[in-house]
Amino acid sequence: MFTRETTTATGARLRARRPFRLALLSAAAAALLAAMPAEASVERARAAQARGDLRAAQIEYRNAVRTDPNSAALRAALAQASLDIGDTDTAEKEARAALERGYDPVAGTALLMRSYLARGRFDDLLRDFPPPAANAPPAVAAQVLSGRALAQIGTNQKDEAARSVAEAVRLAPDTAAVQVVAAQVALADGKRDVAEAALDRALAIEPNNVEALLRKGTVQYERGDLQGAADTFAKLIGVMPGNTIARTRRADALLRLGRDADALAEVEAALRTAPGYAVAVYQRAMLHARAQEWRQADEILQRLGTAVTNFSDGLLLLAATKQALGQRDLAEDAARRYVARRPEDPRGVKLLAALEMAAGRPDAAAGTLERLAMRGGADAEAYEMLGRAHLAARRPRESAEAYEKAAELARDNVQLQARLAAARLASGDAAGAAEAAETVLRLDPSQTGMHQILAGAALARGDLAAASAALEKVPPAARDTELVGIIDGTIDLVRVNLPGARTAFESVLKNHPNSVRARLGLARVAAMQGNGEEVDKLLAEVLEREPGNAEAALRLSAAAQSSTPRAAAARASLERAQAAAPDNIPLAIATARMQLALREPAKAVAILDATELRQRRRGVEALTLLAEAHAAQEQWQEAEAAARAALAEDPNSITARQQVAALLLRGGNARGAEGLLEIGLNAQPASMPLQQSLVQVVRQDRGLDAALETADRLARNPRTRPASLALRGDLLRGADRNEEAAQAYAAGYAQAPSQLLALRLASTHQALGKPDQAAAALSTWLAREPGDAAVASQLAQIELVSGRTAEAERRLAEIVKASPEDWLSLNNLAWLMQARSDPATAEGKATLAQARLLAERAYYISPTPETSDTLGWILAREGQVEAGLPLIRQAAAATVARQRADPSMLYRLGFALKEAGQRDEAIRVLDAVVKADVQFPEREAATRLLETLRAGG
Repeated sequence: MFTRETTTATGARLRARRPFRLALLSAAAAALLAAMPAEASVERARAAQARGDLRAAQIEYRNAVRTDPNSAALRAALAQASLDIGDTDTAEKEARAALERGYDPVAGTALLMRSYLARGRFDDLLRDFPPPAANAPPAVAAQVLSGRALAQIGTNQKDEAARSVAEAVRLAPDTAAVQVVAAQVALADGKRDVAEAALDRALAIEPNNVEALLRKGTVQYERGDLQGAADTFAKLIGVMPGNTIARTRRADALLRLGRDADALAEVEAALRTAPGYAVAVYQRAMLHARAQEWRQADEILQRLGTAVTNFSDGLLLLAATKQALGQRDLAEDAARRYVARRPEDPRGVKLLAALEMAAGRPDAAAGTLERLAMRGGADAEAYEMLGRAHLAARRPRESAEAYEKAAELARDNVQLQARLAAARLASGDAAGAAEAAETVLRLDPSQTGMHQILAGAALARGDLAAASAALEKVPPAARDTELVGIIDGTIDLVRVNLPGARTAFESVLKNHPNSVRARLGLARVAAMQGNGEEVDKLLAEVLEREPGNAEAALRLSAAAQSSTPRAAAARASLERAQAAAPDNIPLAIATARMQLALREPAKAVAILDATELRQRRRGVEALTLLAEAHAAQEQWQEAEAAARAALAEDPNSITARQQVAALLLRGGNARGAEGLLEIGLNAQPASMPLQQSLVQVVRQDRGLDAALETADRLARNPRTRPASLALRGDLLRGADRNEEAAQAYAAGYAQAPSQLLALRLASTHQALGKPDQAAAALSTWLAREPGDAAVASQLAQIELVSGRTAEAERRLAEIVKASPEDWLSLNNLAWLMQARSDPATAEGKATLAQARLLAERAYYISPTPETSDTLGWILAREGQVEAGLPLIRQAAAATVARQRADPSMLYRLGFALKEAGQRDEAIRVLDAVVKADVQFPEREAATRLLETLRAGG
């Protein structure tokens, strides 16, 4: 048995050994304890990466490094995690530490170079990583060359980058990372096919390479392979479910494929991973908008705040959302900012134009769309919108031009072709309207509404028979339209079936209470029936509904300036309409013109310079009229300021330039006036008004000889012709030196023949009493240009005056055949035909019937006193006195109102009154004609008719 000592000695020996054993145990425990937290942190970091929580992953790797600071692998993992969240400072520091601790030189070098690239330190990278030595390990050398290639791209050294990456590929052709860099270099050089091939090689080497998959999907997306991009991003997400970039890019592709539900799933997954990830938040707002959940979309956009502008379509989405919520001002502001950034994008421009149209600013909308068209970015829809904007701004010709371009871009779009037909009809292009309508019917015979357009086009040409025939093809169910009713009423009106016309127009008003055209038609009926009060009432109603209606304003203005009892009421109607719409520029111009004509320029100024107009872009016409009104009051400074404002608004405005020059000349600054006109001629050298203004300024300042010298100087410049070749003749005619003027025109014509000089020469010969020479001058030109209707018409006038009626009639028939809408030639031809017809014979009746058809067309196209007189007289001669009398009365009253009473018209009025049994009025009219000391062809017939009536005949 052990004695106490023995036991004690043994215990001492045990105690002596314990410190060594404990040291071993402590070291092992410490190593175990150290490894356990590092491994736990790494596991948590990897889990965070898997779910996309990159910030948490970096924290866990940082904890692991603190636990095991000498681990190269942990340092590299922290560097990578730091790069993933954009913490490039940490990434660079940890990548260096990893390399120092023996980390794989290829991977470590890649990490370090990526940190340089992420910070944009391209020059530093090229300095710190020189080209590898010849004996460097190929993998390391390839990695360095790849990094250098990316830095060279960053410094725009594309050729050097291509050489670097080519050498990297040679050294390590089977390295996926090198192939990815080759793709990046190719993309930077715009070689998408080469880039995609490199990415395919990278994926063949390493199918799950995240960088290659991300870039491959992006390339597919950009070339329009949306399904392929979605599949590639899905594969990447399978590798790295927490990759929010892949999820949001896949969501983009799915959105464009119309797979909103799938896109929403990706967006929600991205937001679960990174709740504040702005791209995903924005996409969520977009999905709400696509589902028309505008309130939710707006709430998200508000949370994004100014970050919305970081997205290419952010302002566009904001504008659409605000528009849907009825917040038009905010919508327009966002749309305007979007267009300022991306003026070539038709989506933003069309949205902005739609908002401007909704705000009642068609002029602004037209300007917005025209700027897009000038950049070449307008599509069919944009041109269609431009057509609507011009139409709303009362510019039918420009509207038709826009619809034409829309139809060219969408030739098979029946609706666009139909709108083109309507727009052409509204612009007065009857032939174009008919062509477009026939195109629509060829594309889709069921579009029976086009028969209305064809009827309207025929009516615009004055072809009542064709209009009636087209209307017969309109199905009964479609006849209750405004256009059909207007055409019906107009046909009756032209044929002077006034009860029928009234019934038709009133029926239109019953079914379409706001119809402007029906009111205008009724006003014409009332005028022919002599009901001035009704005319004024209807025209005022037109202006109430359409303040810029030119016909209503013009007719009220003409009535206000007449000497008839209607004048005061017409004036009051026009002024009331203008006061009710003070910001309507066309109406303001019409009213101001009336007041100027009535010698009340102060009232014109008050209208044109009112606050409502000053707040808008008044336009050159309003400003030049304002200058005229100021000048009428001898307010010369104000007049010049208005004229200069007009010129500033449109430097090419000839009227404004002439006004400023005239005001300078009046103020004694003739040299300034000349200089201003010379500047205008530099920009518009062929402008006849500017040339004439210049020579007149010179003439007034320095005399006729100096003006002739200026005219000759201008004529020597080929760019100023043909107008400049007429200047010398114009000056000589103005000085009553007609013989010399004729010589000057003839010399100019010999130098450069033109229509202008032919007409000038003929006019001068007529003034000299030489009709044969006048006719010869025009015939010479027609031998060169046989289709010149204007010259042919002038020659027919000379033939008429010279008594060569057969030649005139023959020529007029040719003109009408070539130009069926030439109302003057139609009217003159109708007059000549009726003049040679004898209603007592069958042949005469047939000729008179043909003349009536021509007169109807002329009257419809241009209802002047002359066409009204011709048609009325033909009807009276056909025995339709009740139909013809209102027309003749209307024509005669118009000449009296203009204080230019035509005794021949008054004679015909007397004759028609006598035939209608209105003997007393006929005597009053004829008595005034006979008593007047005026010679006219029918004077003898008027005297005999008056004597017959007084004798009770």
